Amino acid sequence: MTNHKKLIIILLGPPGAGKGTQAKLIEDRYNIPHISTGDILRDAILKNSALGKKANFYMQKGDLVPDNIIFDLIENRVDQPECKNGVLFDGFPRNVRQAKMLQNMDYIKDCENFFAILINIPDEEVIKRLSNRRYCPKCKSIYNLIHKIPKRKVNGVYLCDYCGTELIIRDDDKVETVKNRLKVYYDSAEPMIDFFRNLSVLHIIEDTVLQEDVFHEITKIIEEELIYEPSDRHKLSFASSERQKWS
Repeated sequence: MTNHKKLIIILLGPPGAGKGTQAKLIEDRYNIPHISTGDILRDAILKNSALGKKANFYMQKGDLVPDNIIFDLIENRVDQPECKNGVLFDGFPRNVRQAKMLQNMDYIKDCENFFAILINIPDEEVIKRLSNRRYCPKCKSIYNLIHKIPKRKVNGVYLCDYCGTELIIRDDDKVETVKNRLKVYYDSAEPMIDFFRNLSVLHIIEDTVLQEDVFHEITKIIEEELIYEPSDRHKLSFASSERQKWS
């Protein structure tokens, strides 16, 4: 039986596209949990679960966690009661094999209200955003020299607003590293984007830089295809439009 109520969203995009910011806004608006593979991996390892131990074995060696372990962690997570009305996936799937595993998941395959949303920003914007990030190694605060500038600067060095520690540029945010991250992203993401395009569930937001404009486009995509009742945030009901079932 087709589930018209459940809302499934996948956020796609290069590093620095602002997926984390948009995920929080989407989670608040539609009352669906944000599921990040990074978060569930850390949680499983912290709890020392059987899957956490398996994942940690690979992570300690610097290897990617195998797809089947990631999939099992995702299945365990969506079985939780708060996922009954849908979820927002961030960082999953990462490749076509994971996308096919997701497509065949019982939780997903009866749902017509499925959106794969690609936030597609130019490479030069990605490099600008990430290379301007600054990080506090003590309290873990993150700044950006474009839109979240630290208030204190001593002898040309920015200091953390909260603890006064000298801010650093993480290795991941250095220009050459960012360029390599983009290459890795395109190698894995382009086949997956084609996969979702062929299923008629892909929506692309192009060249939109301001986060409020991106969120406006996301809500427009979702709400033009769904009828929902926002009066009760805890009991959102969705009715499918005439769109192709993705499963």
